[in-house]
Amino acid sequence: MDSFERRIDAFLRRHALLETGEPVVIGLSGGVDSMALTSVLAALGMSVRAVHVNYRLRGDASDEDEAFVRNWCGEQGIDLVVRTFDGEWPSGASVQRAARDFRYAVFEEAALEISCSKVAVGHHRDDQAETVLLNLFRGSGPEGLAGMPVRREISPGSSVQVVRPLLAERRRDIAAYARARGLTWREDASNTSPKYRRGALRERILPLIEKHFGEAVVRNIARSGTLVREYVDEVLRDELEACFDAALKGGGVVDEAAVRALPPVLRRRVFVEALRRWAPGFEADARAAARIEHLLDMLPGRRLVFGDTVVWRERDRIVFAPSGSSVEVAPACRLDEEGAIEIPGGYLHVERLGAPPGDVTAGAPDEVYLDARTARFPLLVRRWSAGDRFVPLGMRRGKKISDFLTDEHVPPHQKRAVHVVESEGRIVWVLPLRISEEARVREDSSEVVRLRFTRNRESSSL
Repeated sequence: MDSFERRIDAFLRRHALLETGEPVVIGLSGGVDSMALTSVLAALGMSVRAVHVNYRLRGDASDEDEAFVRNWCGEQGIDLVVRTFDGEWPSGASVQRAARDFRYAVFEEAALEISCSKVAVGHHRDDQAETVLLNLFRGSGPEGLAGMPVRREISPGSSVQVVRPLLAERRRDIAAYARARGLTWREDASNTSPKYRRGALRERILPLIEKHFGEAVVRNIARSGTLVREYVDEVLRDELEACFDAALKGGGVVDEAAVRALPPVLRRRVFVEALRRWAPGFEADARAAARIEHLLDMLPGRRLVFGDTVVWRERDRIVFAPSGSSVEVAPACRLDEEGAIEIPGGYLHVERLGAPPGDVTAGAPDEVYLDARTARFPLLVRRWSAGDRFVPLGMRRGKKISDFLTDEHVPPHQKRAVHVVESEGRIVWVLPLRISEEARVREDSSEVVRLRFTRNRESSSL
């Protein structure tokens, strides 16, 4: 084991990222970083599965990258998955974000296929310094200045984590290791093109900074990011989550009185967090949060658009919903004591009964009985959202719905369609998977509520 491999092994152990023999999916572009990452993790005894994404963005060069990766993995006996993007890319700078979203979706799918919980990517210390500076230039808050974490969920609520084993290494040391191992790699000219901000920073700005402040400047910038990351993770995140939970008024809904009571800096952070959770694909920042904050002084009905998400003010709350969705028209559907409402995928029927039937578990999976003392009208039906919790039937402690859906093996592409039934702010049914322990029918239940979901023929079952 050479010195580079010893450093990576120590980094993995210090941060509990990977253990010897553990399966890991690696994003393998064919560049020097990903080639070195794949080589070192294989050398350290990991069970490696490489994933290459062909974006079809660089003509023949994209296909040549794919052929190079296929040939090398074949020679090394490394399991390889290749995915090609065949759709239409958006125009302008948003293509980079779209490519990133596609890439990580492919990584997550490849990991779940083999019950793997880790996806390793080749970000290093130079990338970290660039990220901190780019976020600084954009006017980011503490989370942006914290740079990239060593690990994170690959998508909200996912059981798969992104890990960065090379984050403490310089680009030049990674290249030196690759040369020493006899590795070859592909160069992507777009990585150093001044057409892109990161390329301009990498090729023109950082070398100039190093010239005036010395070679240690990259290490120092990255170290500053690490220090801010520790503050964000250990202090700010808990405070922010507490404020967010206090202001939460159902999925995609923030209580106006609760956010008005917060200091302005925390109020804006709550709105940034709301955008991150409920406006996927939109880069939330302080300016966006200030626009939402301004809604508090406007008449009900005023709306803002952030990517594919619409935010508007109602009388006592701020609502976030996908543009054009049924939720945008009605953030929560009201369910009265008798009748039915239409929700995506079918109809939800409700009926208030007297004494419960002999066996409340005898119905189909889409039919449940709830204690009327807990399921109080009007009920609200809505999509679940990040931060939602309930106590699943048969359990004593609450659980995040994101974790519950993972435990129930709901595929990532179906999670968004899951609805919940809410009574007085408490979730009583995650439809159609499980009722809450609090709402179950008990021996002394004198009245029950029956809910029955009938699916459209074209809708798929969870």
